[in-house]
Amino acid sequence: MSESETHELDRALTWAALLARWTEFARSALALPEHGDAGRVRQSVVSIITLQAVAHAVSEIDSLEREEQALGLDRAEILIRQHTGEIHSVWRGEPMPPEIDALIRDARAALSTARSRGVEWRLAEDRFVARHPGDLLVALAGNAIDLYLPSPGAAMFRTSPVAFARVTGGGDPPGDVLAMIESFIAVTLERRGGVVPRQVYRQFDFAAGGPVRDVVMAMEGVDEGESGSVPAGQPLLVPAMLAGDPQAVPLPLRSTGKKLAPLPVVFEG
Repeated sequence: MSESETHELDRALTWAALLARWTEFARSALALPEHGDAGRVRQSVVSIITLQAVAHAVSEIDSLEREEQALGLDRAEILIRQHTGEIHSVWRGEPMPPEIDALIRDARAALSTARSRGVEWRLAEDRFVARHPGDLLVALAGNAIDLYLPSPGAAMFRTSPVAFARVTGGGDPPGDVLAMIESFIAVTLERRGGVVPRQVYRQFDFAAGGPVRDVVMAMEGVDEGESGSVPAGQPLLVPAMLAGDPQAVPLPLRSTGKKLAPLPVVFEG
């Protein structure tokens, strides 16, 4: 059995298991009293199941054709808003059970994650010193994408993320955009689609005389505490394009990247 066939079988089994669980939950809810907290749970059954289904579905959004992904995410957002509102109306004036509140937060978080995903490139060579992306940004004009690249002049090391791109609103950019980005970087890369953006933080030990390691961590959510606090260090990836608009990427300072000894790249979170 091929890898793709195995993945499809795993997805089918997961959906089957979830469907069985939701069906059992719906049946058991019919036996609940019609009043009080139990009655409110009974009234919320459809919305509870819908939110669970949407949260699972958006985690599989990359299985859709690229053109269908934005529509699927918009539909998921509508369903989450609708059924969250219905649950709140049922529990108006009453403390909502923490399990239901967590369910709503999980559905919103799943949608946020799906909207943030795109393509990441990791370095498959020992060293890469970034140059200014001015020519690339001209070539990408007209594409509604978000693009992150290393600060010009920064030295990056093996396994480090060196680029991230997504269609604004979530999803992998089209093939011609990916090809232009790879041609600009022009080194051996490992491309991974359907992933959330990550930042590379260069950490320093001035007692030791300079940088000691690069820490890779989720780019989005750390400020709100979803992935922990922002680590100490200099962020190396900068926005080169946001929603299709070129950003003011600074010109490289006199680069010391070629002189910098290789640093360990550590992935966290």
